[in-house]
Amino acid sequence: MSLSNELVTVAATGLHRAAAAGLPIARMRSVYRVDDVGRKLGKLPPKEHEGLRATYERMLEKGPERFQVKPAGLPVMDHLYDELPNFTEVLDDIRRQLALCEDSRDALEITPLLLLGPPGVGKTHFARALAGLLGTGMGFLSMSSMTAGWLLSGASSQWKGARPGKVFETLVDGQYANPGVMPRGQYADCTEIH
Repeated sequence: MSLSNELVTVAATGLHRAAAAGLPIARMRSVYRVDDVGRKLGKLPPKEHEGLRATYERMLEKGPERFQVKPAGLPVMDHLYDELPNFTEVLDDIRRQLALCEDSRDALEITPLLLLGPPGVGKTHFARALAGLLGTGMGFLSMSSMTAGWLLSGASSQWKGARPGKVFETLVDGQYANPGVMPRGQYADCTEIH
C-alpha cells in the first residue's frame, strides 16, 4: 500500500498558487495490491464463490489507484464556526488534526467522529461541509435500513452469499483513498458495528 510521488495537477499555474489558495492536493495511492487480488482470484475453485469472484474481478477492472487528498495548507475554517455553532469542539479538533497533517508528509487521516444529536442539529450538513473543506468524497449510509452490523463492515467470504461491506465498496467503487463515510440514522438496533 505504497504512496506514490505522483501529484495530480491542480492548476496549470503550479502548486505554489494552489497552496496559496488553500486548494487540496491529491496524490495517487494504491488501496489494495493487484497481485494479491489476482492470486486470491486464481485460488478460487471453479463455479464456487461467484460473489467473491465478481468482487475480485471488479477490483482488477477498476484498478487500485485512488486520489489521496491532503490540503495544500491549513484551510480557512472561520465560516464553518459561524455556520455550525453546534460543532465548535469538533471543528477545533479537526483544525488540530489538519495542522499536524500540514506539518508532516503524512496523508490526511481524520480520527473517526461520532456525531450524536437529535434530528435537525446539522450532523449531515456538518459532514458535507467537512468533505467540501477537505476536498474529498463523501459516502452516506442509511443506518435505519441496515439490519445487521456486517452490512457496514462486510461478512466473511466463507458464508454463502456474503458481500463486502459499505466501507469496502466506498473504497473500491469511489475515487478517493481517504473518503468520508457517514452512517446516518438511528443506531439503537446496531449493536455490533466496528
